[in-house]
Amino acid sequence: MKRALIILGTLVLGACTSIGTNGDPLPQITFNHIKPYPLYVASYEIIGLSEANSLTIPDGFVSDPSQIVYDYLNSRFEAAGNQGKFLAQIRSVDITHNQVSSDSSINAFVGLDKKDHYRVTVVVNLSTRGVHDVDWQRQNLTVYRDIYVSEYVSMVDREKLEMQAMDHMIDDLDIALRKILREQFGIL
Repeated sequence: MKRALIILGTLVLGACTSIGTNGDPLPQITFNHIKPYPLYVASYEIIGLSEANSLTIPDGFVSDPSQIVYDYLNSRFEAAGNQGKFLAQIRSVDITHNQVSSDSSINAFVGLDKKDHYRVTVVVNLSTRGVHDVDWQRQNLTVYRDIYVSEYVSMVDREKLEMQAMDHMIDDLDIALRKILREQFGIL
């Protein structure tokens, strides 16, 4: 009897993992494939989310945006100059969650087809020291992404929608950050 329960428990736990269409685990967002941009500074430092600003991930949300942003910052740039320092600090990451009614007035009236609405907001403090004869420059960068997930989608589809939204948010962050580094700080 114990052996049957252990086997049954193993099968149930195995079914809980996120799998793709071919039975493969869904890919995670990584930045191992990208070639880092050179920053014309002597050092580049990333500071992750502090314990005081720790992230609370709501039920039903599958990824940790603070880790994704940290991994992006860690992989996207590298120091390639001989003076000054660039610092990127993840100041805050927030995920708000609420349920919204259906777009259809009939479904909304009877309480069907509700959607989970997540808003992921990331604030990154950027600063340079000793670059281009300027002692200190600072800029705050905020990006966010809204995610709407129907209550009727599978866990796999929910994870896909959330990961696509995180991918798009990183694209937004990349475009805005490169613009600041090029135009305001002059180190890209």
